[in-house]
Amino acid sequence: MRGSGSNSTKRLWIAAPWVTTILSLLAACTPPERPRELPVVELEEQPALGSHLEQRDIAAGTVPFEQLFAAGDHLFHAIYNGLDGVGAMRTAGGTPLQRFSNGPVGGGQPIAVSAQACGDCHALPFAAGAGRAHTRVLPDPDADGTSPFNARGTTSLHGDGLLQLLAQEMTEELQAARDAAAEEAREKPGTPVQRALASKGVDFGQLVATADATGAVTFDSSGIVGVDPDLVFRPFGWKGFVPVLRSFVLAAANAGMGMQGEEFAWRLPAERQPDADADGVERELTVGDVTAMTIYNASQETPHGVEHLVELGMVAQPEPAALARVEQGSALFERIGCTGCHRPEMRLMNTVFEEPTNRGNGHYLDRFLASKDPDYDPERPVRFDMLTNAQPPRVEAHPEGGAVVRLYGDLKRHRMGRQLADPAGPQVVFDSTLAPLEIDGEVRFVPPDEFLTAELWGVGSTSPYLHDDRAGTLREAVLLHGEDAPPPSGDPARSEAQEARDAFAELASDEQAAVITFLKSLVNFSPER
Repeated sequence: MRGSGSNSTKRLWIAAPWVTTILSLLAACTPPERPRELPVVELEEQPALGSHLEQRDIAAGTVPFEQLFAAGDHLFHAIYNGLDGVGAMRTAGGTPLQRFSNGPVGGGQPIAVSAQACGDCHALPFAAGAGRAHTRVLPDPDADGTSPFNARGTTSLHGDGLLQLLAQEMTEELQAARDAAAEEAREKPGTPVQRALASKGVDFGQLVATADATGAVTFDSSGIVGVDPDLVFRPFGWKGFVPVLRSFVLAAANAGMGMQGEEFAWRLPAERQPDADADGVERELTVGDVTAMTIYNASQETPHGVEHLVELGMVAQPEPAALARVEQGSALFERIGCTGCHRPEMRLMNTVFEEPTNRGNGHYLDRFLASKDPDYDPERPVRFDMLTNAQPPRVEAHPEGGAVVRLYGDLKRHRMGRQLADPAGPQVVFDSTLAPLEIDGEVRFVPPDEFLTAELWGVGSTSPYLHDDRAGTLREAVLLHGEDAPPPSGDPARSEAQEARDAFAELASDEQAAVITFLKSLVNFSPER
């Protein structure tokens, strides 16, 4: 050992002069170090937004889709400050406020004004995604600032453009059935005509049309289930209470950030305009700004299963055993009845998104805004194709035209039982103008225990789960779809998912794990982010 150490020392000693020479040459060739460049520091306060987009330019076609998307991206992620008008100093009802709040403050303010950027909350697993538990908001239906509140987790925005397109087509289909029933009723006055209501494989009950001798038709809508009596699908919000993506963007910007769109201020009494939130800034978001944000949201990536992402070459193929568990979990998910509501796919016939649009029989056009701004014009919309212009990965093309939307949802409301029911009461439903929906003179509400089926695409990328973030794991979320000791069948307090929930609970532990593995394989993914 000593001999080995001596040789090593000798070799080091011999090499040392050469090392010194090489290092000297390298030092001679190295340019002198430059002073480190410091980032530029803005010494003046500046608004984060900069210039606004104007709807007249968008309607004129001078703003290409790529530029509009980039503007929406900036608007979505800008960290707004007081010069932009972020926050609110007065509620819509006129009550003074501090600029930001951590909880409902009453005075007509329905939720906390607490964020400075859309991306503050929608960031999981990347931009425009869902939010972690700390982004949960506490809507206050009576806006008095006192509990109970209806807690809401932050949803992912990926796929929202596809949901509006599906809603438009489903609205057209059900309303066509209603109109056919009315036409038949006129041919035989006094005789009730019953029509089954179904769209894209989903059952929505039935309606009955009856005509009098003059041809006037009345409808009995008591048999309609899972959708409002106007047969307009509202795919946004946990309750399914907003029909149009633009309206959801506008409301979230105003209520969550206090970034008050001019088109929102136009809806308020004249004496509170144009600075309705009293923060010294007018036109915080222009009509054009909201259009850009809507297009940005509508064109986000489509969630996919890992298996399809492998086919697209976007992710490495998992181990065969893992893929086998995904397939096993998918089969079990169907066998125990989960696909009764979480339908694996729907076919979309028209993949072109328009903003604004007359499609959906005009129920997805903000007619109030159109009356105020002639450049908000459905004859001059922004158009882009979800198959070619949305962010990749995009929705799958259907071999016979349109697209296959693998949403794992049904755009239908279901009663979820007393355990999941909102503590603060029902949710008001809105029309495309953001006005409360009135039918036969009565404002429509979604009952406390009724929720829109949550689309499961992307569920593997988001946690916690359920509408109020109460489930920390997917297994918890499944088991909370019912109770251990539920009300009897037929009781209105019983969850519609009770049987599927019980079937999951009865699975062996390895089978439950396979179902969870399948759910975890449904992800939000981007090859670029």
